[in-house]
Amino acid sequence: MKAEKILSIQNYRTILLLIILPLVWALSGCKKDFLDKKPSKGLLVPTSESDFDALLDNNQIFNIGPELNEIASGDLYITNDGWLSLQTPQEQNAYIFADDVYSGQSFINEWNIPYQQVFYANVVLDGLNQLKTGLNSIEYNRIKGTALFQRAFAFYNLVQLFSKPYNIASSLTDPGIPLRLKSDVNLKSVRGTVNQTYNQILTDLNTARSLLPMNSKFKSRPSQPAADALLARVYLSMSDYTNAEIFADSCLAHYTKLYDYNTLDSSSYSPFPQVLPDNGDEVIFYARLSGYSFEVNSNTFVDSALYKSYKTNDLRRVIFYTDNGSGMFNYKGTYEGNSYYFGGLATDEIYFIRAECLARKGRADLAMNELNTVLLPKWKTGTFVRFTTSDASVALNLVLQERRKELIARGLRWTDLRRLNNDPNFQVTIKHVINGKAHLLVPGDKHYTFPIPDYEIKTSGIPQN
Repeated sequence: MKAEKILSIQNYRTILLLIILPLVWALSGCKKDFLDKKPSKGLLVPTSESDFDALLDNNQIFNIGPELNEIASGDLYITNDGWLSLQTPQEQNAYIFADDVYSGQSFINEWNIPYQQVFYANVVLDGLNQLKTGLNSIEYNRIKGTALFQRAFAFYNLVQLFSKPYNIASSLTDPGIPLRLKSDVNLKSVRGTVNQTYNQILTDLNTARSLLPMNSKFKSRPSQPAADALLARVYLSMSDYTNAEIFADSCLAHYTKLYDYNTLDSSSYSPFPQVLPDNGDEVIFYARLSGYSFEVNSNTFVDSALYKSYKTNDLRRVIFYTDNGSGMFNYKGTYEGNSYYFGGLATDEIYFIRAECLARKGRADLAMNELNTVLLPKWKTGTFVRFTTSDASVALNLVLQERRKELIARGLRWTDLRRLNNDPNFQVTIKHVINGKAHLLVPGDKHYTFPIPDYEIKTSGIPQN
Protein backbone atom coordinates (compact mmCIF):
# COMPACT_ATOMS: atom_id res chain seq x y z
CA MET A 1 0.00 0.00 0.00
CA LYS A 2 1.63 3.24 -1.11
CA ALA A 3 1.48 6.18 1.27
CA GLU A 4 0.82 8.68 -1.47
CA LYS A 5 -2.45 6.96 -2.31
CA ILE A 6 -3.94 7.37 1.13
CA LEU A 7 -5.57 10.32 2.85
CA SER A 8 -3.86 10.37 6.22
CA ILE A 9 -3.57 6.60 6.52
CA GLN A 10 -2.50 7.22 10.09
CA ASN A 11 -5.87 8.91 10.65
CA TYR A 12 -7.79 6.07 9.07
CA ARG A 13 -6.00 3.35 11.02
CA THR A 14 -6.82 5.31 14.14
CA ILE A 15 -10.42 5.56 12.99
CA LEU A 16 -10.63 1.80 12.49
CA LEU A 17 -9.72 1.35 16.14
CA LEU A 18 -12.14 4.08 17.16
CA ILE A 19 -14.88 2.46 15.16
CA ILE A 20 -14.34 -0.98 16.69
CA LEU A 21 -14.10 -0.04 20.36
CA PRO A 22 -17.36 1.94 20.62
CA LEU A 23 -19.20 -0.68 18.61
CA VAL A 24 -18.07 -3.49 20.90
CA TRP A 25 -19.91 -1.63 23.62
CA ALA A 26 -22.76 -0.08 21.65
CA LEU A 27 -23.61 -3.22 19.72
CA SER A 28 -23.16 -5.75 22.51
CA GLY A 29 -26.87 -6.45 22.26
CA CYS A 30 -26.81 -6.83 18.46
CA LYS A 31 -26.08 -9.88 16.41
CA LYS A 32 -22.47 -10.96 16.72
CA ASP A 33 -21.83 -11.42 13.01
CA PHE A 34 -21.72 -7.64 12.50
CA LEU A 35 -18.29 -7.44 14.15
CA ASP A 36 -17.22 -10.64 12.45
CA LYS A 37 -17.75 -9.31 8.94
CA LYS A 38 -14.45 -7.95 7.65
CA PRO A 39 -14.31 -7.34 3.90
CA SER A 40 -11.03 -7.61 2.06
CA LYS A 41 -10.48 -3.86 2.32
CA GLY A 42 -10.51 -4.17 6.09
CA LEU A 43 -13.66 -2.20 6.86
CA LEU A 44 -16.59 -3.14 9.03
CA VAL A 45 -19.85 -3.19 7.11
CA PRO A 46 -23.00 -2.33 9.09
CA THR A 47 -26.13 -4.22 8.07
CA SER A 48 -28.99 -3.27 10.40
CA GLU A 49 -30.73 -0.15 11.66
CA SER A 50 -29.07 -0.53 15.06
CA ASP A 51 -25.66 -0.91 13.41
CA PHE A 52 -26.09 2.29 11.41
CA ASP A 53 -27.47 4.24 14.36
CA ALA A 54 -24.61 3.07 16.59
CA LEU A 55 -22.17 4.63 14.12
CA LEU A 56 -24.08 7.86 13.50
CA ASP A 57 -25.02 8.41 17.17
CA ASN A 58 -21.41 8.26 18.34
CA ASN A 59 -21.08 11.74 19.82
CA GLN A 60 -17.39 11.21 20.48
CA ILE A 61 -17.00 11.58 16.72
CA PHE A 62 -20.07 13.32 15.36
CA ASN A 63 -21.65 16.59 16.53
CA ILE A 64 -18.23 18.21 17.02
CA GLY A 65 -16.99 21.29 15.18
CA PRO A 66 -13.68 23.17 14.99
CA GLU A 67 -12.55 25.66 17.64
CA LEU A 68 -9.14 27.05 16.70
CA ASN A 69 -10.95 29.48 14.43
CA GLU A 70 -13.02 30.70 17.39
CA ILE A 71 -9.84 31.25 19.42
CA ALA A 72 -8.45 33.40 16.59
CA SER A 73 -11.61 35.35 15.83
CA GLY A 74 -11.22 38.29 18.23
CA ASP A 75 -14.45 38.14 20.23
CA LEU A 76 -12.70 36.57 23.22
CA TYR A 77 -9.23 37.46 24.45
CA ILE A 78 -6.85 35.96 27.00
CA THR A 79 -4.30 37.48 29.35
CA ASN A 80 -0.57 36.72 29.32
CA ASP A 81 -0.89 34.31 32.25
CA GLY A 82 -3.90 32.65 30.67
CA TRP A 83 -2.11 32.24 27.34
CA LEU A 84 0.92 30.65 29.03
CA SER A 85 -1.35 28.20 30.84
CA LEU A 86 -3.14 26.95 27.71
CA GLN A 87 -2.73 23.21 27.47
CA THR A 88 -1.87 22.82 23.80
CA PRO A 89 0.54 24.70 21.52
CA GLN A 90 -2.08 24.93 18.76
CA GLU A 91 -4.28 27.05 21.05
CA GLN A 92 -1.41 29.42 21.75
CA ASN A 93 -0.34 29.56 18.12
CA ALA A 94 -3.86 30.10 16.75
CA TYR A 95 -4.34 33.01 19.14
CA ILE A 96 -1.22 34.81 17.88
CA PHE A 97 -1.78 33.89 14.21
CA ALA A 98 1.48 31.93 14.02
CA ASP A 99 2.71 30.40 10.76
CA ASP A 100 3.40 27.08 12.49
CA VAL A 101 0.07 26.49 14.21
CA TYR A 102 0.50 22.85 15.19
CA SER A 103 4.12 22.60 16.45
CA GLY A 104 4.45 19.06 15.12
CA GLN A 105 1.37 17.72 16.90
CA SER A 106 0.22 14.36 15.53
CA PHE A 107 -3.54 14.82 16.02
CA ILE A 108 -5.23 18.08 15.08
CA ASN A 109 -8.90 18.22 16.05
CA GLU A 110 -9.80 20.60 13.25
CA TRP A 111 -8.54 18.18 10.60
CA ASN A 112 -8.79 14.71 12.09
CA ILE A 113 -12.23 14.87 13.67
CA PRO A 114 -14.09 16.06 10.54
CA TYR A 115 -12.38 13.39 8.45
CA GLN A 116 -13.35 10.79 11.05
CA GLN A 117 -16.91 12.03 10.62
CA VAL A 118 -16.57 11.73 6.84
CA PHE A 119 -15.22 8.20 7.21
CA TYR A 120 -18.07 7.07 9.47
CA ALA A 121 -20.64 8.66 7.17
CA ASN A 122 -19.09 6.90 4.17
CA VAL A 123 -19.08 3.55 5.98
CA VAL A 124 -22.82 4.00 6.51
CA LEU A 125 -23.48 5.09 2.93
CA ASP A 126 -21.42 2.22 1.54
CA GLY A 127 -23.24 -0.17 3.85
CA LEU A 128 -26.63 1.09 2.71
CA ASN A 129 -25.59 0.61 -0.92
CA GLN A 130 -24.83 -3.05 -0.22
CA LEU A 131 -28.15 -3.78 1.47
CA LYS A 132 -30.63 -5.91 -0.40
CA THR A 133 -33.21 -6.26 2.38
CA GLY A 134 -33.57 -5.37 6.00
CA LEU A 135 -34.65 -1.72 6.30
CA ASN A 136 -37.99 -0.15 5.52
CA SER A 137 -37.98 2.92 3.33
CA ILE A 138 -38.57 5.38 6.19
CA GLU A 139 -35.60 4.16 8.22
CA TYR A 140 -33.43 3.79 5.12
CA ASN A 141 -34.14 7.39 4.16
CA ARG A 142 -33.53 8.70 7.66
CA ILE A 143 -30.19 6.94 7.98
CA LYS A 144 -29.01 7.92 4.50
CA GLY A 145 -30.12 11.50 5.06
CA THR A 146 -28.29 11.60 8.39
CA ALA A 147 -25.06 10.29 6.88
CA LEU A 148 -25.20 12.82 4.02
CA PHE A 149 -25.95 15.66 6.43
CA GLN A 150 -23.06 14.72 8.70
CA ARG A 151 -20.66 14.43 5.77
CA ALA A 152 -21.74 17.84 4.49
CA PHE A 153 -21.35 19.37 7.95
CA ALA A 154 -17.82 17.97 8.17
CA PHE A 155 -16.86 19.20 4.68
CA TYR A 156 -18.28 22.63 5.47
CA ASN A 157 -16.28 22.93 8.69
CA LEU A 158 -13.12 21.83 6.90
CA VAL A 159 -13.46 24.31 4.03
CA GLN A 160 -13.93 27.21 6.47
CA LEU A 161 -10.45 26.60 7.85
CA PHE A 162 -8.37 24.91 5.18
CA SER A 163 -9.41 26.71 2.00
CA LYS A 164 -9.63 30.34 1.00
CA PRO A 165 -12.95 32.13 1.57
CA TYR A 166 -15.50 31.48 -1.16
CA ASN A 167 -15.13 33.90 -4.03
CA ILE A 168 -17.23 33.25 -7.09
CA ALA A 169 -14.53 34.62 -9.38
CA SER A 170 -11.69 32.43 -8.09
CA SER A 171 -13.58 29.42 -6.70
CA LEU A 172 -12.95 27.41 -9.88
CA THR A 173 -9.18 27.53 -9.28
CA ASP A 174 -8.76 28.05 -5.51
CA PRO A 175 -7.72 24.74 -3.88
CA GLY A 176 -10.49 23.09 -1.90
CA ILE A 177 -10.27 20.13 0.46
CA PRO A 178 -9.96 16.41 -0.28
CA LEU A 179 -13.49 15.12 -0.87
CA ARG A 180 -13.61 11.56 0.45
CA LEU A 181 -16.83 10.02 -0.91
CA LYS A 182 -16.03 6.35 -0.23
CA SER A 183 -14.83 4.55 2.88
CA ASP A 184 -12.07 2.73 0.95
CA VAL A 185 -8.82 4.01 2.50
CA ASN A 186 -6.84 2.98 -0.59
CA LEU A 187 -8.42 5.62 -2.79
CA LYS A 188 -5.99 8.40 -3.65
CA SER A 189 -6.63 11.79 -2.12
CA VAL A 190 -6.59 14.91 -4.24
CA ARG A 191 -7.56 18.47 -3.50
CA GLY A 192 -10.40 19.64 -5.68
CA THR A 193 -11.36 23.28 -6.02
CA VAL A 194 -13.36 25.45 -3.65
CA ASN A 195 -16.18 25.34 -6.20
CA GLN A 196 -16.18 21.54 -6.22
CA THR A 197 -16.14 21.46 -2.43
CA TYR A 198 -19.17 23.71 -2.06
CA ASN A 199 -21.00 21.87 -4.84
CA GLN A 200 -20.51 18.60 -2.96
CA ILE A 201 -21.73 20.13 0.29
CA LEU A 202 -24.83 21.49 -1.42
CA THR A 203 -25.48 18.20 -3.23
CA ASP A 204 -25.25 16.22 0.02
CA LEU A 205 -27.53 18.63 1.88
CA ASN A 206 -30.16 18.88 -0.84
CA THR A 207 -30.38 15.11 -0.99
CA ALA A 208 -30.41 14.87 2.81
CA ARG A 209 -33.29 17.33 3.21
CA SER A 210 -35.45 15.20 0.90
CA LEU A 211 -34.80 12.13 3.07
CA LEU A 212 -34.78 13.41 6.64
CA PRO A 213 -37.87 13.50 8.87
CA MET A 214 -39.46 16.80 9.86
CA ASN A 215 -38.73 16.02 13.52
CA SER A 216 -35.92 13.99 15.03
CA LYS A 217 -36.01 11.85 18.13
CA PHE A 218 -32.86 13.46 19.52
CA LYS A 219 -31.34 16.92 19.02
CA SER A 220 -28.10 15.22 17.95
CA ARG A 221 -29.85 13.76 14.89
CA PRO A 222 -30.56 16.06 11.95
CA SER A 223 -34.03 16.84 10.67
CA GLN A 224 -35.31 18.54 7.53
CA PRO A 225 -35.31 21.97 9.27
CA ALA A 226 -31.69 21.28 10.30
CA ALA A 227 -30.74 20.60 6.68
CA ASP A 228 -32.50 23.82 5.64
CA ALA A 229 -30.68 25.73 8.40
CA LEU A 230 -27.30 24.40 7.31
CA LEU A 231 -28.07 25.18 3.68
CA ALA A 232 -28.90 28.76 4.71
CA ARG A 233 -25.56 28.98 6.56
CA VAL A 234 -23.62 27.55 3.62
CA TYR A 235 -25.21 29.92 1.10
CA LEU A 236 -24.57 32.87 3.41
CA SER A 237 -20.88 31.97 3.53
CA MET A 238 -20.95 32.00 -0.28
CA SER A 239 -22.63 35.45 -0.28
CA ASP A 240 -25.52 33.86 -2.18
CA TYR A 241 -28.22 35.81 -0.38
CA THR A 242 -31.07 34.67 -2.60
CA ASN A 243 -30.62 31.01 -1.73
CA ALA A 244 -29.69 31.76 1.88
CA GLU A 245 -33.06 33.49 2.27
CA ILE A 246 -34.92 30.64 0.54
CA PHE A 247 -33.60 28.03 2.95
CA ALA A 248 -33.93 30.30 5.99
CA ASP A 249 -37.59 30.70 4.98
CA SER A 250 -37.98 26.95 4.64
CA CYS A 251 -36.42 26.29 8.04
CA LEU A 252 -38.48 28.94 9.83
CA ALA A 253 -41.66 27.68 8.18
CA HIS A 254 -41.30 24.61 10.40
CA TYR A 255 -39.27 25.70 13.41
CA THR A 256 -39.48 29.11 15.10
CA LYS A 257 -38.91 28.45 18.81
CA LEU A 258 -36.85 31.00 20.73
CA TYR A 259 -35.67 31.10 24.32
CA ASP A 260 -37.30 33.67 26.58
CA TYR A 261 -34.28 34.94 28.49
CA ASN A 262 -36.59 36.32 31.19
CA THR A 263 -37.23 32.73 32.31
CA LEU A 264 -33.52 31.88 32.68
CA ASP A 265 -31.44 32.16 35.84
CA SER A 266 -28.91 34.88 35.09
CA SER A 267 -26.94 34.05 38.26
CA SER A 268 -26.26 30.51 37.05
CA TYR A 269 -22.95 29.73 35.43
CA SER A 270 -24.88 27.48 33.03
CA PRO A 271 -28.10 29.41 32.38
CA PHE A 272 -29.26 27.28 29.44
CA PRO A 273 -30.58 23.71 29.73
CA GLN A 274 -28.37 20.87 28.52
CA VAL A 275 -29.47 20.09 25.00
CA LEU A 276 -29.16 16.32 24.94
CA PRO A 277 -31.14 14.25 24.47
CA ASP A 278 -34.00 16.55 23.50
CA ASN A 279 -33.88 19.85 25.40
CA GLY A 280 -33.16 23.39 24.33
CA ASP A 281 -36.13 24.86 22.50
CA GLU A 282 -34.04 27.20 20.36
CA VAL A 283 -31.64 24.45 19.26
CA ILE A 284 -32.44 22.90 15.89
CA PHE A 285 -29.40 20.61 15.73
CA TYR A 286 -26.91 19.88 18.48
CA ALA A 287 -23.16 20.15 18.02
CA ARG A 288 -20.36 21.49 20.18
CA LEU A 289 -16.97 22.94 19.44
CA SER A 290 -14.07 20.57 19.88
CA GLY A 291 -13.08 21.70 23.37
CA TYR A 292 -9.82 23.39 24.31
CA SER A 293 -8.54 24.75 27.59
CA PHE A 294 -9.07 28.25 26.17
CA GLU A 295 -12.81 28.03 26.76
CA VAL A 296 -12.56 27.11 30.46
CA ASN A 297 -9.57 29.31 31.29
CA SER A 298 -10.49 31.84 33.98
CA ASN A 299 -8.35 34.41 32.16
CA THR A 300 -10.40 34.25 28.94
CA PHE A 301 -12.65 37.30 28.66
CA VAL A 302 -15.06 38.89 26.24
CA ASP A 303 -13.70 41.83 24.26
CA SER A 304 -14.43 44.94 26.36
CA ALA A 305 -15.84 46.99 23.46
CA LEU A 306 -18.13 44.12 22.52
CA TYR A 307 -19.39 43.80 26.09
CA LYS A 308 -20.08 47.55 26.35
CA SER A 309 -22.22 47.39 23.20
CA TYR A 310 -24.99 45.55 25.13
CA LYS A 311 -27.60 47.88 26.62
CA THR A 312 -28.54 47.72 30.31
CA ASN A 313 -31.84 45.90 29.80
CA ASP A 314 -30.42 43.53 27.21
CA LEU A 315 -30.44 40.25 29.13
CA ARG A 316 -27.62 38.89 27.01
CA ARG A 317 -25.29 40.98 29.21
CA VAL A 318 -26.08 38.83 32.25
CA ILE A 319 -27.00 35.57 30.55
CA PHE A 320 -23.88 35.42 28.36
CA TYR A 321 -21.31 36.87 30.76
CA THR A 322 -20.26 36.90 34.39
CA ASP A 323 -18.12 39.52 36.14
CA ASN A 324 -14.94 38.00 37.53
CA GLY A 325 -14.80 40.73 40.14
CA SER A 326 -12.33 42.99 38.42
CA GLY A 327 -14.59 44.49 35.80
CA MET A 328 -13.70 41.87 33.20
CA PHE A 329 -16.26 39.37 32.02
CA ASN A 330 -16.02 35.64 31.37
CA TYR A 331 -18.30 34.05 28.78
CA LYS A 332 -20.85 31.55 30.13
CA GLY A 333 -23.72 31.78 27.63
CA THR A 334 -23.22 28.61 25.62
CA TYR A 335 -26.38 26.95 24.35
CA GLU A 336 -24.58 23.68 25.11
CA GLY A 337 -25.69 23.93 28.74
CA ASN A 338 -22.22 23.19 30.15
CA SER A 339 -18.65 24.38 29.62
CA TYR A 340 -18.37 23.45 25.93
CA TYR A 341 -19.01 26.13 23.33
CA PHE A 342 -22.13 25.45 21.26
CA GLY A 343 -21.42 24.71 17.61
CA GLY A 344 -24.76 23.56 16.26
CA LEU A 345 -27.73 25.19 14.54
CA ALA A 346 -30.24 27.36 16.37
CA THR A 347 -33.27 29.40 15.43
CA ASP A 348 -31.75 32.76 16.29
CA GLU A 349 -29.00 32.27 13.69
CA ILE A 350 -31.59 31.57 11.00
CA TYR A 351 -33.56 34.71 11.85
CA PHE A 352 -30.33 36.69 11.53
CA ILE A 353 -29.58 35.08 8.16
CA ARG A 354 -33.02 36.02 6.87
CA ALA A 355 -32.71 39.53 8.27
CA GLU A 356 -29.36 40.06 6.55
CA CYS A 357 -30.65 38.77 3.23
CA LEU A 358 -33.67 41.07 3.41
CA ALA A 359 -31.50 44.07 4.26
CA ARG A 360 -29.23 43.31 1.32
CA LYS A 361 -32.31 43.20 -0.94
CA GLY A 362 -33.26 46.69 0.22
CA ARG A 363 -36.17 45.48 2.40
CA ALA A 364 -35.19 47.40 5.54
CA ASP A 365 -38.68 47.16 7.06
CA LEU A 366 -38.81 43.37 6.80
CA ALA A 367 -35.23 43.06 8.01
CA MET A 368 -36.15 45.03 11.14
CA ASN A 369 -39.16 42.79 11.71
CA GLU A 370 -36.83 39.78 11.78
CA LEU A 371 -34.43 41.56 14.11
CA ASN A 372 -37.23 42.57 16.47
CA THR A 373 -38.64 39.04 16.51
CA VAL A 374 -35.38 37.45 17.59
CA LEU A 375 -34.39 40.16 20.11
CA LEU A 376 -37.70 40.80 21.89
CA PRO A 377 -37.46 37.71 24.17
CA LYS A 378 -33.78 38.46 24.86
CA TRP A 379 -34.55 41.75 26.63
CA LYS A 380 -36.03 42.41 30.06
CA THR A 381 -39.81 42.26 29.73
CA GLY A 382 -41.37 45.60 28.84
CA THR A 383 -38.10 47.37 28.02
CA PHE A 384 -37.40 46.43 24.42
CA VAL A 385 -37.68 49.29 21.93
CA ARG A 386 -38.27 48.05 18.41
CA PHE A 387 -35.68 48.79 15.75
CA THR A 388 -37.05 50.84 12.86
CA THR A 389 -35.43 52.22 9.73
CA SER A 390 -36.25 52.61 6.07
CA ASP A 391 -32.57 52.81 5.11
CA ALA A 392 -31.25 49.45 3.88
CA SER A 393 -27.62 50.26 4.72
CA VAL A 394 -28.58 51.23 8.27
CA ALA A 395 -30.61 48.03 8.55
CA LEU A 396 -27.68 45.92 7.37
CA ASN A 397 -25.36 47.54 9.90
CA LEU A 398 -27.83 46.92 12.71
CA VAL A 399 -28.32 43.29 11.73
CA LEU A 400 -24.59 42.59 11.55
CA GLN A 401 -23.93 44.33 14.86
CA GLU A 402 -26.63 42.35 16.64
CA ARG A 403 -25.60 39.13 14.88
CA ARG A 404 -22.14 39.41 16.39
CA LYS A 405 -23.59 40.09 19.86
CA GLU A 406 -26.03 37.17 19.59
CA LEU A 407 -23.89 34.44 18.01
CA ILE A 408 -20.74 34.81 20.09
CA ALA A 409 -18.54 31.74 20.73
CA ARG A 410 -20.34 29.50 18.23
CA GLY A 411 -17.55 29.23 15.67
CA LEU A 412 -19.41 31.57 13.29
CA ARG A 413 -17.42 34.77 13.69
CA TRP A 414 -14.48 33.37 11.69
CA THR A 415 -16.60 32.75 8.60
CA ASP A 416 -18.28 36.14 9.04
CA LEU A 417 -14.88 37.85 9.08
CA ARG A 418 -13.77 35.94 5.99
CA ARG A 419 -16.84 36.96 3.98
CA LEU A 420 -17.35 40.48 5.33
CA ASN A 421 -13.71 41.50 4.92
CA ASN A 422 -14.39 41.64 1.19
CA ASP A 423 -16.48 44.77 1.84
CA PRO A 424 -14.48 47.87 2.93
CA ASN A 425 -17.47 48.95 5.05
CA PHE A 426 -17.14 45.89 7.29
CA GLN A 427 -13.42 45.14 7.30
CA VAL A 428 -11.91 44.39 10.71
CA THR A 429 -8.33 44.07 11.93
CA ILE A 430 -7.97 41.76 14.94
CA LYS A 431 -5.26 42.55 17.50
CA HIS A 432 -4.13 40.10 20.17
CA VAL A 433 -1.43 41.30 22.55
CA ILE A 434 0.78 38.76 24.33
CA ASN A 435 3.83 39.71 26.38
CA GLY A 436 3.62 43.26 25.08
CA LYS A 437 3.72 42.21 21.44
CA ALA A 438 0.75 42.96 19.20
CA HIS A 439 -0.25 40.22 16.77
CA LEU A 440 -2.47 41.46 13.94
CA LEU A 441 -4.84 39.66 11.61
CA VAL A 442 -5.68 42.06 8.81
CA PRO A 443 -8.37 41.68 6.11
CA GLY A 444 -7.24 39.24 3.43
CA ASP A 445 -4.42 37.89 5.63
CA LYS A 446 -3.05 34.49 4.58
CA HIS A 447 -3.72 33.29 8.14
CA TYR A 448 -7.44 33.24 7.38
CA THR A 449 -6.56 29.91 5.75
CA PHE A 450 -5.08 27.41 8.19
CA PRO A 451 -2.18 25.21 7.04
CA ILE A 452 -2.93 21.57 6.42
CA PRO A 453 -1.17 19.47 9.12
CA ASP A 454 2.33 18.39 8.10
CA TYR A 455 1.65 14.70 8.66
CA GLU A 456 -1.19 14.91 6.14
CA ILE A 457 1.10 16.45 3.54
CA LYS A 458 3.71 13.75 4.11
CA THR A 459 1.34 10.80 3.93
CA SER A 460 -0.97 11.91 1.13
CA GLY A 461 1.22 14.22 -0.90
CA ILE A 462 -1.52 16.82 -1.33
CA PRO A 463 -0.26 20.41 -1.77
CA GLN A 464 0.06 22.69 1.24
CA ASN A 465 -1.79 25.99 1.50
